[in-house]
Amino acid sequence: MSRIFRILTAMIIVITVGISLSYAETIWEKRQKAINPEAQPKVEQKAEEITEPDTYDYDEEDMAMPAEENIALDASNPFDITVPAAYGTVIDSYKGTNGKLIIHIQDAHANYEAQKNEANIIESLINSYGIKLVLQEGGSTDANFKYLRTWAPLEERKEKADKLLREAVITGEEYLTIASNYPMDFQGIEDKNLHDTQTNAMWEIDTFKDAALEYVNKVSDVAQKVKEKLYSQDLLSLDKARKDYENEKIDLLAYYKALNDLVQKKTINIDEFTHFKNLIKIDDLEKKIDFVKINSDTATDEQKNLYEEYQDTLKNLNVSELFREESPLESKILGAISENQDQKELIKISKALSILEKMLRIKLVPEEYEYFLNNKKDFEPREWADFLKKKSEELSLNLDIPSNSYAISDNMPKLEKFFGIAEERDKVFVNKTGDAMEKDNVKTAVLIAGGFHTPKLTQLLNEQGYSYVVISPKVTTPTDDTLYREALKRK
Repeated sequence: MSRIFRILTAMIIVITVGISLSYAETIWEKRQKAINPEAQPKVEQKAEEITEPDTYDYDEEDMAMPAEENIALDASNPFDITVPAAYGTVIDSYKGTNGKLIIHIQDAHANYEAQKNEANIIESLINSYGIKLVLQEGGSTDANFKYLRTWAPLEERKEKADKLLREAVITGEEYLTIASNYPMDFQGIEDKNLHDTQTNAMWEIDTFKDAALEYVNKVSDVAQKVKEKLYSQDLLSLDKARKDYENEKIDLLAYYKALNDLVQKKTINIDEFTHFKNLIKIDDLEKKIDFVKINSDTATDEQKNLYEEYQDTLKNLNVSELFREESPLESKILGAISENQDQKELIKISKALSILEKMLRIKLVPEEYEYFLNNKKDFEPREWADFLKKKSEELSLNLDIPSNSYAISDNMPKLEKFFGIAEERDKVFVNKTGDAMEKDNVKTAVLIAGGFHTPKLTQLLNEQGYSYVVISPKVTTPTDDTLYREALKRK
């Protein structure tokens, strides 16, 4: 069950290099504890609780783990990989054919909590499975901070490393390198020229970001006023639910139930959205099952049958696929409840504005970037302005339509370039991963890269026969946007 209860509320992957925001405890984590506390993964000791020799006379051979702890990880069985729930969640697993396993940790740049949890996750993997090789986005060599271990005692290194981590000067894996004596091998998997090109592209975005965001926000305000006149009650209701979901006023399940209400009301065929249907079915079954009696083995046969059906449905719920279904499902529902062409045009404009804002803030999820690539014709600010101006006049709204659409149109190629380079880097990551594993003669490695890279990375790993596990660190605190962007540029 620990594989099934994954990140199903606000912990959707955001921003190009992978910040995940979540509630302090997801609804699914709470349900898992209520249903079957014994199913929880064993929580390892936290890094600060583990007692290591307080010495700076460092010898890596002396720090190798005891034989009983150095468990040989079976690279052919990724589904056995677990991490402490306090630190993160396994959100995807796949069994490949080449006998090699990649444990991909989604990086959350410049978020102290997430970075500390990334360090804790790596520590857990080292303790549980004897993993040594760590592959890093953002670097192109094997340079690391292990040499600092000879400079100061462990506790002093922990204190100094923690300060650097809070300031986003170092990453979680770099923190662990300094603040422990674990045997760890590092390898950067970047192409330096490609990485520097994307960093420069971010600097370019910063030169027009504020003006472009101002334009997007003003047009969004105009679009909202037009919606209030043009949209049906169903469209207004769904639009509000979507905004509440994005602003974390409601959780994912509440939003999906709002979608399902419209599916039922309009009798929309959603047979192709199997994971969405599974989620709704799970919620429905939970209302019918007495979990207290299930746990105490006093349930009726009918209850036991429902619980067995519940477990089977859980096993068929893949969160990654669920998120991929979200956008096309929304589009199908919106298409079904739209009553005229004006409503459909306004829906397209609103979606484009929402995606464009996230592009400018470098907070785009992969599915949204895919939508952008498939619908570039909808990202024409002059056409937005013409449509909204016309409707404003027809509806006697007298709205002020911004005239500086060039802030978007002139810079769209720069935005596309930035996100396009991210996909090129994915191919480099996988190729260099293979080279590093062969060089170190290992069958398992940790690969740290942002969440935006995950869909393409897992696709490429799949194609090349790798098994993989995707782990998202637990994050309950927002990331400082300025600190984040500076950290990216510094990397």
